[in-house]
Amino acid sequence: MYAVLYSVHGMSQATTTSARGERLSRERILDTALALVARDGLDAVSMRRLATDLDVWPMSLYRYFHDKDELLAALADAAAENIAPPATGGPWRQRMEELLGQTRAIFKSHPGGLRPQDDGPATARVRDTGLAILEDAGFREDEAHTAWQALLAYTAGTAAFESGAADFDYGLARILDGLDSSFTPPPRSD
Repeated sequence: MYAVLYSVHGMSQATTTSARGERLSRERILDTALALVARDGLDAVSMRRLATDLDVWPMSLYRYFHDKDELLAALADAAAENIAPPATGGPWRQRMEELLGQTRAIFKSHPGGLRPQDDGPATARVRDTGLAILEDAGFREDEAHTAWQALLAYTAGTAAFESGAADFDYGLARILDGLDSSFTPPPRSD
């Protein structure tokens, strides 16, 4: 295997998959990026910095991710994979509290690794679950989308400001109270 030599700040480094012992992969890049975010914050993530941490040529990362935005979206999706949909049935508020409680935990444990605006398969699944809960409760589709955006923004905000679980639960209950009182569910045909 050929070694690729390059200079970083005047120092030569040889990088090969055999020299490193690990092949570069999408998973390895994501793991390293998540560790970088946890250690130094989201602003520290750049393709060059990530390449340095991986000890690879920066351009090799673009084989896996088109740009930093795509990398951050993949980080969000990887984090969202850990959110399990609540059991179907039961009160809609309880299901929403469970879903958003898990989502908040992911926001807190993966700083920068989950962003509300991302839409990979796992983040889309979380969004679709939240929308289904709201629509099952009787919200029209447009109302459900607006409510979901508000609930997700609240959840992300409380995680970012590191409010305690009791504060989160209190605020979420007040938002759900407001949503609950803002619509009249359609009559059920039993």
